[in-house]
Amino acid sequence: MTTFKSALLLATASLLMTGQAMAGDPIDYPPLPTDYVQSGFDWDGFYAGVGLGGASIAVDSGTDTMAHLDAIVGVNATYDDFLFGAEIFLGASRDMSSGIYGGHGGVEARAGYLIDQDVLIYAGIGRLHYESGAQYTTVGLGTEFAISDDVSIDLEYKYLGWSDTGYTGHSFGASALWHF
Repeated sequence: MTTFKSALLLATASLLMTGQAMAGDPIDYPPLPTDYVQSGFDWDGFYAGVGLGGASIAVDSGTDTMAHLDAIVGVNATYDDFLFGAEIFLGASRDMSSGIYGGHGGVEARAGYLIDQDVLIYAGIGRLHYESGAQYTTVGLGTEFAISDDVSIDLEYKYLGWSDTGYTGHSFGASALWHF
């Protein structure tokens, strides 16, 4: 056998053995993740924002219509799909019939349900104080929508009742909230 034939036979045998060894090796894939990472809006923690709204209050002489501009600070905690929170607000108000400006403030506790990772429905109870001295216990319903990773829009209705003046009313508001 010539040197060329011997070298060719040796090269062919080496390739066949290497190919068989590679075909028999198991393929190791990295393990699949076992933890589910929840995506969606993070409702937990503190938030702050600004709100616009108004109230219609039945008084002896008819109806007082109030316009509100609020600064809002609050905190939320979630448990599964349930949310519990509290907020305080301070603002400026204007009696639309008399043109008198004043201030107001209040607190609210709320409990809700996340119907989606980005949509919350809730009920709230609180207290509203006007600079004029009128005070109301509020009971309300609202919904809040996440519109980005840290901003939500809140739409809320409140019944104003159980007042020290004996008057009742209704309030509607919209707020833009930044969650941090």
